[in-house]
Amino acid sequence: MKRVLFLIPIILIACASKPDPEQQGQQKLGEARQLYAAGNYSAARDTILSMRQNFPTAIEARRQAILLMDSVELQLAQGDTLKTEFYRRKLAFDKEGLKNKE
Repeated sequence: MKRVLFLIPIILIACASKPDPEQQGQQKLGEARQLYAAGNYSAARDTILSMRQNFPTAIEARRQAILLMDSVELQLAQGDTLKTEFYRRKLAFDKEGLKNKE
């Protein structure tokens, strides 16, 4: 019985110190933005994809990542006129969709 009572505070502390998925998603999004700003578009895309997979409940971070991913894909599509036009239109569409949700 004493052992169980001893473990209860440890379990509570472990549960309370669990990081917030949204905060972790925002951190990954920040990393992706830095990579994008540095021109490392492939790494930025990989970071966004990782964030989506590892933090599926980070809704706001994922919402913001949509626009960044559009920008990343636009940069990676440079030289392919059809792809570039597609991502320009998608970026405009996604920006409009986010404005309407606010």
